[in-house]
Amino acid sequence: MRSLLILTLALVSGPAWGLETPCAADEAVLFACTTGKKAVAVCASADLSPTEGALQYRFGPPGAPELVWPEDPQPPHTDVTAGTLMFSGGGGAYLRFTKGAYVYVVYTAIGKGWSEKAGVVVEKNGESIAHLPCTGAVVSELGPVLFEQASLVEDEQGFDLP
Repeated sequence: MRSLLILTLALVSGPAWGLETPCAADEAVLFACTTGKKAVAVCASADLSPTEGALQYRFGPPGAPELVWPEDPQPPHTDVTAGTLMFSGGGGAYLRFTKGAYVYVVYTAIGKGWSEKAGVVVEKNGESIAHLPCTGAVVSELGPVLFEQASLVEDEQGFDLP
């Protein structure tokens, strides 16, 4: 199972999509898009598993992210929870990164009648303070297979698409 995750992550890279991300060349791109002049990404080391590897949220210009969380990622990934969404004619997935009073929710979804949505929602003390939708191509490997293989805790708060 671990080797399947490593193989999957090795195949997922920013250059394959032609999208410049804040992820390093030796990292897997689990989620990436631009939100205007800035990029949002979830990057993972090739050895990501329940007991090894790194998982980080990054935001800012592709070459110099302004925010990297967690700063020193180590398993288990306690600052990250994961969830799935069910819709008529579709569904979605998200990761919730918690940094003190701030929460960064990266999401992708598709539904009947509204096509695809992706982006990041920023919350402070439980209140939404920003929604940055993706404005171009979206790379996403978010979903139950990744969540299980990385042994991410299921998000109990839920998430409503903006």
